[in-house]
Amino acid sequence: MLRDCLERNEVFGDVPADWLKCYARPPYSDYIRDRVARYRAATRDIRSLGGSPVNRAAILWRHGLAFEAHEILEPHWLGASGDEREGLKGLIQAAGVHVHQEAGHAAAAISLARKAVDRLRRFGEAIGDHQAIGVEKLIVQLERLAETASPDRKENGASRKMVRHD
Repeated sequence: MLRDCLERNEVFGDVPADWLKCYARPPYSDYIRDRVARYRAATRDIRSLGGSPVNRAAILWRHGLAFEAHEILEPHWLGASGDEREGLKGLIQAAGVHVHQEAGHAAAAISLARKAVDRLRRFGEAIGDHQAIGVEKLIVQLERLAETASPDRKENGASRKMVRHD
């Protein structure tokens, strides 16, 4: 259903009153209002800019709608082949990183970030419209996240390095 709404560029005309009735208190009501505002803004941009599934996913991503970007990319990925398919899988993994972060699953986000970086480095340029999503910038962001779990990350202002003895 969400994918269909996103494909038609029609998400919400009004804030869903029935949802607000069921979830009238913060943080739920705040979340609903925030999402509706993001959907509306993204829908306006998609209507004016349109474009490929990758371009539409980039717009959703810029509005903080990573799961929704994944929803747009998935059917495109399923229909792709070769290097482009692998690159799209990397974008979908990157969207999954943000979904895991929002849910507070740091370890899963870091693991998926590493996989996405590897795939995007190898296949990112094979994605049609890859400039729209800014693959190089995305790789840098994902690498920063992956570094938070690296042996030489900073803790309490001090650098902790692991020394290898081969």
